[in-house]
Amino acid sequence: MKDSSHPHVSTPDDEGLESGVSRRTLMFGAAALGIISPALFPGSAQASQETASMPRANLPDTTPEVVYQTSFEDFSDVEWVSDYTAYDSTQHRTGAASLRYTRADSTTYVFAGKKIQGTTDAYVPVSVSVWVKTANMQNGGASVCVEWYAEDGTFLTGGYTGTTQSTEWVQLSVPPHAAPAGAAYMKAIFFLSRGATGTAWYDDLTITKYTPRLLRATLAAPAYRGLLIPGERQEIDLRIGVFPPSGIRATDYQVQVELSDAAGKRVDTKAFKGSSQLRYTSPVSRLREGSYQLRVSARTRDGSTASEKTFALRKLRADEVPTSYLDSHGRVRRNGELYFPIGAYNGPTTVQNLDDLKYAGFTTVLSYHVPSPQILDETQARGLTTLFIHQNSDANLVNQYKSHPSLLGWYINDENPADSQADRLRPRYTSVADNDPNHPSYSVDYRVWAGDDAQYVTDAFGTDPYPIFGKPTDIPRRVFTHTEATVRELPNTAIWPVIQLHNLGNYKHFGVRPPNLAEVRSMSWQAIVAGATGLLYYSRFDIENDVSGFPYRTLLDNAKTVVTQIRELSPVILSTERTPSIQVADNDALRWTARRLGNRDYLFMVNLSKEARPVSFAAPGNDPVDVLYEHRSLSKTQGRYTDDIEGLGVRLYRIP
Repeated sequence: MKDSSHPHVSTPDDEGLESGVSRRTLMFGAAALGIISPALFPGSAQASQETASMPRANLPDTTPEVVYQTSFEDFSDVEWVSDYTAYDSTQHRTGAASLRYTRADSTTYVFAGKKIQGTTDAYVPVSVSVWVKTANMQNGGASVCVEWYAEDGTFLTGGYTGTTQSTEWVQLSVPPHAAPAGAAYMKAIFFLSRGATGTAWYDDLTITKYTPRLLRATLAAPAYRGLLIPGERQEIDLRIGVFPPSGIRATDYQVQVELSDAAGKRVDTKAFKGSSQLRYTSPVSRLREGSYQLRVSARTRDGSTASEKTFALRKLRADEVPTSYLDSHGRVRRNGELYFPIGAYNGPTTVQNLDDLKYAGFTTVLSYHVPSPQILDETQARGLTTLFIHQNSDANLVNQYKSHPSLLGWYINDENPADSQADRLRPRYTSVADNDPNHPSYSVDYRVWAGDDAQYVTDAFGTDPYPIFGKPTDIPRRVFTHTEATVRELPNTAIWPVIQLHNLGNYKHFGVRPPNLAEVRSMSWQAIVAGATGLLYYSRFDIENDVSGFPYRTLLDNAKTVVTQIRELSPVILSTERTPSIQVADNDALRWTARRLGNRDYLFMVNLSKEARPVSFAAPGNDPVDVLYEHRSLSKTQGRYTDDIEGLGVRLYRIP
């Protein structure tokens, strides 16, 4: 097992850069060691093709723009300085100084970072280049990266490169990486590999931004494989954005959307003036069953096509409806029934593992190993489903197991980014989509993906922020921030975040203990309130082997408490009927969602703060409101219901 080397895997002691840990750091090694492709833009998308062209006379200025440079001669810039870093006049490649970074203790993991202005425009690529030399480097090397964060400090995405132990000046470069939508700031970060000791000098840092992809388009409906399924929402919904080069306005382009049938006959068309937020919708009830092509293009003033994308759509007959699929709200429909996956990661699965998962109330098992037919049969016998690992493009494996009744879907990607790794991920996805119409694919990454990158390499998606180290500086609210950002990027898509059960100390990531019951419950409901339509938990095998000594049965029972409540309420969670009559008083830390199921209303609420908060809400009627799983109720006083919610607390209200 390799250790991680990128700053996203930080401790809350890391100079204010408090981030969670992804499963790449736990299972598959370092994100910093060359996982980002040199390619700026990925290949073609699922059911989509994208091209870009521009007549020479109309070419805009696409020259990369340097937004920050330093040779570390400005000693007044103290943002680079810490207990581990200092300006050094004795070593420099150019000018009169460099930035020295020294680590003597391999058990520390701190790094130098600076917020860089002008680098947070949505989808605008940013690269970094810096010269580095080292001395006495042991057990690793020096590196650089860029990372984007939300307003609350939650890591969103980043760009990385390899490490160096060179004793001569060498250049390290992070290829252009697109800023995510909603980023509040970006940091350039210098660091040494986890566990490394020695000294590194950094000089001649350059941060550059590039022309963004001109045309972005995400198919919000039908979001699942372009399938217009009988009984689902009968509408095409395409979200479009134009992001022009520097010096060009979005309004200088016209956006053209065309819908054509299999014979090439145009059945609908619409034109827009260019903007970063456009939406094309069209009802499809009048369309006949069959195949269609949706084409969107950005055109210059002279009518030339500057960029375009096409999407393959198919309106299904009733006899073509898959036995299992993701519906128009991102929910699993399995054999005609709604299904909320509550899964657990596992190692090589045994019968005892399955019994433990069933005991704890889980519905789904995800193993990092290909399960045997016998284990699949045992899984089915216990009423559990399987997310089958499939991280290559071998269609034979898909065809071999696609008919097993325990199969829920295919786990096709663990921690590979959708943009720079599209050429690798696309064949995996098509090996499933082209051969198994009845089971969706699922991908996980520690980064929030752009919608039009994600949609064409996976069906369901989840992020895995692991914010609990067992320290006072933990920030559990990051689960909400990640899930909310993912839901925003991928409307109507199945979002299945991964919730932390394990002690990060199991992987030498400075974890003191595993999440406690309150933290697991908070993170789970944060994800649900933010829009999750399923949950995975990492991991059963870790709580069985907790390095801090917590008994397996205690941790399994904690999971059981949380999972059982979610499972009981899953029909409500999956309800799409909202209740606008419920009004919650504004509060800086409370997040909530209200649902109706049958003739009852429900209000689910989480407190993102570690401090208690008051709760006040109005709802129709005057009957007492049940506080589920707490054996108490609220009475209405002066037209409102009031309560208190502890730090990181969860309140589940049932309103008569």
